[in-house]
Amino acid sequence: MHVLESIPFKGFDPDRIYYHAEKGSYFVDVGNFYRPYTRKTPVKNGLRRYLQHNGKSPSDCKALIPMHMEMIELDQAIDWSGKIAGHLHGVTTTLGRKLLVTEGYNIPESEAGACPLHLSIIRQAFPEQEPSLIFSAWLQGAVQAVRDGIHQPAPMMVLAGEANAGKSLLAHLCKQAMGGRSSNPMTAWTGQLPWNDNLLGSELLLIDDSVASTDPRARKAFGARFKESIYAGNVEVNIRQKTSVSMRPVWRVMVCCNETPENLSVIPPLEEGIEDKIILLKVARVETPMPSKHPKEREAFQSSLKAELPAFLRWLEKVELPVHLTDSRSGVTAWKDSALYDAVMEISPEKRLERLLALAINKGFLQSGDWLSAAEIQGQLEDRDSPTSHQAKTLLKFDASAGKYLATLCKKSACNYVTKSKQIHGIAHYLIYNPEKE
Repeated sequence: MHVLESIPFKGFDPDRIYYHAEKGSYFVDVGNFYRPYTRKTPVKNGLRRYLQHNGKSPSDCKALIPMHMEMIELDQAIDWSGKIAGHLHGVTTTLGRKLLVTEGYNIPESEAGACPLHLSIIRQAFPEQEPSLIFSAWLQGAVQAVRDGIHQPAPMMVLAGEANAGKSLLAHLCKQAMGGRSSNPMTAWTGQLPWNDNLLGSELLLIDDSVASTDPRARKAFGARFKESIYAGNVEVNIRQKTSVSMRPVWRVMVCCNETPENLSVIPPLEEGIEDKIILLKVARVETPMPSKHPKEREAFQSSLKAELPAFLRWLEKVELPVHLTDSRSGVTAWKDSALYDAVMEISPEKRLERLLALAINKGFLQSGDWLSAAEIQGQLEDRDSPTSHQAKTLLKFDASAGKYLATLCKKSACNYVTKSKQIHGIAHYLIYNPEKE
């Protein structure tokens, strides 16, 4: 009793204990997070200490503890527990269900001061003004969304550059500014896993040097999941062996990859509906402003970055975008580096089809001036005697893909082999054209 009186006891306030019936767990507020207990005994002992510290006698405690346990299990029952990106720890409700956020993000208050390390990294990575502003404004909006606890749809930020240029270091700056939590959504968003609850507690969904896939199905699935998760309303969170839960995490998506076309294939195809939702920034080589080759040097560098964070957050708050770089919905436009954009388009399925058309035309399997339907073009490209047979079967193995790619090529003025389309007996036909013979 003497020890309890000398040390203020902060935990086990019965009003701050919750019970998750499905898990059979009690959650106790310990300051920065809720600690789970699967047994009643520690909870009862904690309640006894709390009551004694607040002047209750042993006989009072004996009567009050069962009453508090009943109140916790009935009146303070929760339907779900876990982390939710952009939410501080505590109770929230969605669609009539009571959710307990067990641990929140960690963003310090902004303060006036200098942040030379942060600014050196950003200025080296983006020597030109527009990409530097786009990066900073995107991060500014991300931090504000997390602080407000309100999700704001925003473009996917793609940072591409040569190996070891500093892309991961930029991602680290963003992660720390947004609260210190990140997860990789690639397996969940390409259909490799049936659940996605591992993403729920991270404000930054970061794909860093993931293995790229040139399969259009995987890339399109990634794009579709990205749009559903970032530009729609509540997200269906699929939990392992549990009922799905609908909620709205505060998310931003970032991809870090090398600048080669093969590595850029990790991002969704830049087609209608997704092209205006992706930012492409080229990262120049960054030399770390402090030594960071050895473990102790890296530790000192990380500590210095952490010490600068409040000042960097204040600097971010003052970033202003010119009107032509703003977007009414996301705050920042989906700006694209022209060289990266061309590299991404080189690996698009439409561009691959264009190259197959050029080969088939040059080899005489398609005739310039013919009007052909998508099915007829596909049949010619996949003909067993055609030099395009194997590639065409791989590219066009899904229904309607040939028609979709041909329609896209018709809209692009840069395509020289499919220049016009028209309806013949209700079916779209495309004009095959050989620019080399004109």
